[in-house]
Amino acid sequence: MKNFKFKKLVVLAAVTLAATATVIPIKASAAWKQSDNGIWSYTDGNSSISGWKLIEGKWYFFDSSSIMKTGWVNDGGKWYYLETSGAMKTGWINDGGKWYYAAPSGNMQTGWLNNNGSWYYLNSSGDMHTGLLDINGKTYYLSESGDMKTGNITVNGISYSFAASGEKTNSSNANQIASGIANATDATNATDATKDTALSGGSGGSGGGSGSGGSKASAEALYGTWTVGDYVASNLDSKMTDEQIALCQGQSITITKSSISFNDYNITIPNPSISAKTMTSSDFDNKYNINISGSKVQCFTATINIISLDKSASVTVFISDDGDSYALLKGAFFKLEK
Repeated sequence: MKNFKFKKLVVLAAVTLAATATVIPIKASAAWKQSDNGIWSYTDGNSSISGWKLIEGKWYFFDSSSIMKTGWVNDGGKWYYLETSGAMKTGWINDGGKWYYAAPSGNMQTGWLNNNGSWYYLNSSGDMHTGLLDINGKTYYLSESGDMKTGNITVNGISYSFAASGEKTNSSNANQIASGIANATDATNATDATKDTALSGGSGGSGGGSGSGGSKASAEALYGTWTVGDYVASNLDSKMTDEQIALCQGQSITITKSSISFNDYNITIPNPSISAKTMTSSDFDNKYNINISGSKVQCFTATINIISLDKSASVTVFISDDGDSYALLKGAFFKLEK
């Protein structure tokens, strides 16, 4: 009898255990899933996820549909870069031929960056800057590799000196800077400087000389500080390269009776030779295919001597009686603003 009761108790326990097992859920494992079109998603057990997820030591980002993101992602106003595998990238990133830098936390950096003892500058878009950099009234030079340089550097034929802090200082050799300026202007042998260049590269002796209207140009209109603006197309065959055109744009030049100062290079060249003539606006338009305001145009040629090269460099400035102004350099016209 006792044995029967014991067997009944064992059977009852077994049935109870089996019933309990059927109601205890089995936890599903986390898993990657790839759709037919190659899109990856991730499930954490029975739940889909979104946002950042640390998986096997790497960070991934998922949208609201649990789809894994790649490339640039903006989260909370900060940019992150996710590799094709979806893993968040840190350190240097090459994307589209441009270099970016992500901190250990993954967010893209901007501004000055010290990396392994070298300074780099990352623009507001995050891409690494190369070449000359003007910031907060100071000029720096970043090499093609992006690292900030110090000491004496030659850029586009112009010599610069950079302090240990990276800031540009005045060059000790003014003629070296002047030679670089000559590369972006009309340079001729100094022995030819005595020729009449009042309209150098311009209308010549008869097309728009002082006989047009009988007016006499006054150099006072030329004096002051000018900013070289946009390149203006004309019917002249320019000798300037794209690099030289870019070098001229944005430059600040101060012209006085006694000197010409290239303000961005911190260099002043004394005793320029300035000649002047006038032409009508219609002559100017016919000669260069540029519509200039006003009725008359004053034409000035300022020439500086580059002693070390035995050359002279010149620029022609056209100023209409309405104040419309252009500079002519090696057959290339630029808008001028005072």
